[in-house]
Amino acid sequence: MSRDGQQFSTLRRFSASIISVILLIWIGTAGYMAIEGMTPVEALYMTVITLSTVGFSEVHTLSETGRIFTLALIIGGTSLFFFTLSNVATFFLSGEWKNQWERQRNRRMLRQLDNHFIICGYGRLGSNVARELSDKATPFAVIDTDIDKVGAARDLGYIALKGNAADEQILREAGIERARGLIAAANTDAENVFIVLTARNLKPGLHIVARADCEESENKLLRAGAERVVLLYKSAGRKMANLLIEPGVEEYLDELGDAKNLDLTMVQLSINSDSSLEGLSFRQADLSNRLRVSVIGYKLPGGEVHTSPRPSEVIQAGGTLIVIGTPADIDTMQKLATGSHPLPAASN
Repeated sequence: MSRDGQQFSTLRRFSASIISVILLIWIGTAGYMAIEGMTPVEALYMTVITLSTVGFSEVHTLSETGRIFTLALIIGGTSLFFFTLSNVATFFLSGEWKNQWERQRNRRMLRQLDNHFIICGYGRLGSNVARELSDKATPFAVIDTDIDKVGAARDLGYIALKGNAADEQILREAGIERARGLIAAANTDAENVFIVLTARNLKPGLHIVARADCEESENKLLRAGAERVVLLYKSAGRKMANLLIEPGVEEYLDELGDAKNLDLTMVQLSINSDSSLEGLSFRQADLSNRLRVSVIGYKLPGGEVHTSPRPSEVIQAGGTLIVIGTPADIDTMQKLATGSHPLPAASN
């Protein structure tokens, strides 16, 4: 039996025990009222002292039928007591109470997520994406059909949801309306196509990245709505070739992308019309001197990309800068790009 099936069975038996106790008390109370003509309070009193076997005196002498009913109630109550005790022990010893609490906590955290990423599939790729996002303190939620993988993600403190990511209801539970982006990292290209189609239909403006094993699947994923497709074997082949030809450059790029190994961050920033950078040339902005950040690329509002912008090139509203710097300098740069921070004076 699967992990979720076992948990459901334990919880169901526990719930059945509690319901059975309540039902038996109701039957006992109704029985004494019908057989002995007791008031509701007297009948409830008789039922409770009978089931609990505390040995208190009877309300009044019982008839033969009442004694037979009491005997049956004692036998039923004793059997139910041991059944309930066994299920309660199983419920707590199995950790189901903790799992139930964690599921409730997971749902509350899902409702609070905002501007987050959704990782569809917690396999080898999905788990590594989750680790990277976690290292960068970026909010995300995981969706997987395998309860064991969902449990493994939750054990690491991640927000995880069991279900099929191609299901609209599951994506809504993961907060797709509030999400910043989605990673389709399921085991097969066909699954990823359906995930991308569903996600794009639910939120047309969502940033979607999908994995693919076959090159033939790339166009299908792009037509389905993915903005970027990562061909795993092609990417791995390119990286291995670069490690052979230019190992130093590749190692530097790896360190640059690993926030744990190097205190540098590479980000892309959109220039707001209120930014003090708007209308300045790169020479006038002098970002390397004023903010100690390096501009490694500039994307014009029309989409043209300049990997090495000229000093005389003018920064335009709607353009995108790709910069490298320390987290503190990048934070200042983000505020400068949005217009919430003025351009610092150049240092001597």
